[in-house]
Amino acid sequence: MEVQVVSVRYRIPLTENQTQKLRRTWPNGDPFYPYEKMERYLEPLLVEDLNWHHYSGNYLYFTVYGDEIEATLADALKVFETRLALLEGKK
Repeated sequence: MEVQVVSVRYRIPLTENQTQKLRRTWPNGDPFYPYEKMERYLEPLLVEDLNWHHYSGNYLYFTVYGDEIEATLADALKVFETRLALLEGKK
C-alpha cells in the first residue's frame, strides 16, 4: 500500500494587533475582513480552510493541497507576509 501526503495544515502566529484587525466586524456582525477576501489574494494557489476566528487563538490556520505542497506553501507565505504586514500598517 502506498501512502501520499496530499494536504498539510499549517498555522502562523499573529500579533495581537493583527488578530484584532482580522476579527473586526461591522455593526450587523458580518466580518470586516472575511475569509473570502484572503482567499482571493491566494488564488490560484491550492490553499483553503483559512481560520483566524476567536477559538483559534492568535493564529492564522490554513491547509495547503496538491502535489507541490512546499512550493505552494512558499508562495502562500509571501501573500500572508504582505497582507499581514498591511494589517500592521507596514508596507
